[in-house]
Amino acid sequence: MANLMDYLTWRGDLDMGRDPWNHVDALAMANLCYLDFQGISDERGWPLAEARKRQMDQVTAVANYEGRYHQFLAMAETRRFGVIRMHHFLSLTDEEEGLQFSATCYDLPDGTLCIGFRGTDGTFVGWREDFNMSFQTTVPAQEAAVLYLARAAEMDSRPIRLVGHSKGGNLAVYAAARSVPEVQDRLLQVYSFDGPGMDQEIFDSEGYARVADRICSFVPQSSIVGMLMAYYPKYTVVKSSASGIAQHDPLTWMVQGAKFETMEKIDKNAETISDTLHDLLKKTNRGERAAAVNALFGILENTQVSTFSEMKGEWLRSITGVAQGTRDLSSDARKAVTKLVGLFLSQGFGNLAEKYRVRSAERKSGEKKPPERDGAETGNETPNPGLTEDSME
Repeated sequence: MANLMDYLTWRGDLDMGRDPWNHVDALAMANLCYLDFQGISDERGWPLAEARKRQMDQVTAVANYEGRYHQFLAMAETRRFGVIRMHHFLSLTDEEEGLQFSATCYDLPDGTLCIGFRGTDGTFVGWREDFNMSFQTTVPAQEAAVLYLARAAEMDSRPIRLVGHSKGGNLAVYAAARSVPEVQDRLLQVYSFDGPGMDQEIFDSEGYARVADRICSFVPQSSIVGMLMAYYPKYTVVKSSASGIAQHDPLTWMVQGAKFETMEKIDKNAETISDTLHDLLKKTNRGERAAAVNALFGILENTQVSTFSEMKGEWLRSITGVAQGTRDLSSDARKAVTKLVGLFLSQGFGNLAEKYRVRSAERKSGEKKPPERDGAETGNETPNPGLTEDSME
């Protein structure tokens, strides 16, 4: 079962002149966006190979795992990706405004500009941000994505590709749909890898209609995040070597040569979750959805058990907690939230709850683990000159 790392070995020695850009390349660039490169002070940027030598990637204290860092090291060593120049790295975090945003520009060897938008990390805070899209017409990160694309497009007149995984995929599509026609005309492809769908208002907009034929949407076979909101009419289902929620990790997606291994449709568990989510959207207003999201994540964050199996054993208590947290919802909304909790537990959210609680306990006690390499979103970062926080105002 080959994955993205195997692809780098298979195709790494072929430059894009011999083997043109493909969908797996797009996934590699989207996953790369999770790393922090605030060490890049030259707005002209640095090739990946040079950035690796200078160790410009930054260690983050709330990293999920080292997979993306190892992917970066592998990419930097290849002929295909090592020459890609990255520049205008920007990372903004504002807890008060609920903003978590990061993006990077990449100069591709085929003469195009690739803009990568970062997705969420593995914490409940990140997952919750995805769910907030169900009741917020526009989240701050979406507005930031539109501004970033506009500033990047002003640099020159090259064709543009947008890529993003998880929330990053949503940001890529949103930025494309909300951009001015002059920028939209330059878009070659807009990639969303297991990214939440759009608000119906966006789907019905003229801007979305102008870019719809260039949206390339991919989800794993047991997609959960990718089924949120009203989803794109056409998407490709990719096989994964993992199960449940772990399939959200792009490094579990299966590839063969320069293509993904695909399936005709998502599996039954994903279909059930998708149907339940969409049913919840139809039967509730925005206020009820906000209450439902608060109730759902309150249960996941406050459970007292320490393992997935314990959480299943404590199902009665979890149901009681759901009932208490959703008292102000309509009957239909309460039923939908209760069903969702059960489905998420069966997909592995209990393990995420355990990891989240361990990290929270460590932060509160002041104990620190050795920093890990990865791309969780962090604050207090110095953005690159050019596309700065000030320039986005």
